[in-house]
This record gives sequence, C-alpha cells and structure tokens, in this order.
Amino acid sequence: MKAEYTIGRILPEDTWALRAAVLWPEKEPGIQCALPVDLDAGVFHLGARKHGEVICIATFMPDRHPALGPEIDYRLRAMATHSDHRGRGVGRQILERGITELREHGIDGVWADARHAALGFYASLGWEVTGPSYEVTLRGLHRLVWRRTDEVINR
Repeated sequence: MKAEYTIGRILPEDTWALRAAVLWPEKEPGIQCALPVDLDAGVFHLGARKHGEVICIATFMPDRHPALGPEIDYRLRAMATHSDHRGRGVGRQILERGITELREHGIDGVWADARHAALGFYASLGWEVTGPSYEVTLRGLHRLVWRRTDEVINR
C-alpha cells in the first residue's frame, strides 16, 4: 500500500459516508448510518485516509457467533472501501490492523457476514469461509467468514 494512506482509529460518524455509498445505498449519509453498537464498550472503528478523506472503513465489536466456539468472540461489521481505491491493498491493511489490535487485547478470533462478492478477498487473507449461503435482506447472499488472531498467514 502506498504511503499516502494513513490507517488509524476513527469516530463512528467518520464511517457514515462510506456506509451509505458502498453498503447501504438506500440511506443518506448521516445518523441513519449509525449502528446501534457504535458507541458501546469494546467497539472500535478503523479508517484509512488519503489526503484527509476516509476511503476505507471497518468496525470491530464484541459479539460471539452461535455456530463458532467461544474463542471467536469479536465481529467485523460494515467494512467498505471507496470504489476508486479498491485493489490497492488498503482493505488488507485495515483488516491486518484490526487483527493486530484484537490480538493485543487478548481477543482470539473474529467473524463476519461476508457478501459473496467479497469471499475471495477474505479467503486470500486466511479467513475461513464456512457454512451455507444465506440471504441478508436488501444486501444479497452472504456467507460466514472467520479467523483466529494468532494465526500467521503466508501470502
């Protein structure tokens, strides 16, 4: 990834524009793009900026999936990359930063509901793609993806 991207923690409202543009096009950017858990304890938001503009986002929250063991106790939600910046490694960098932060806080694993279009991306980063496909209303087909934070991924 080029040095022109800066990755770090961001505020929930810094995610709203990309959530609307990429994930929830039926919504206008603003408070309606907030997740109910955005300000809860343990929730953190990462963003990548280029020239001050947030171009990639991810939200990590405490949440166990009922089909996974208790060690997979965090969830990735609302990850999005601006269309002009896809394929440049910024999404990979956001996830690596999130995995590092989770590991540093003693979190053993993370899961997500991944859109079918993103399954190859997650698999390429060592995430397990598991279970059947399921429909998420207004969002299309998804599958469960997860990974442990202590695994070293050889790419």
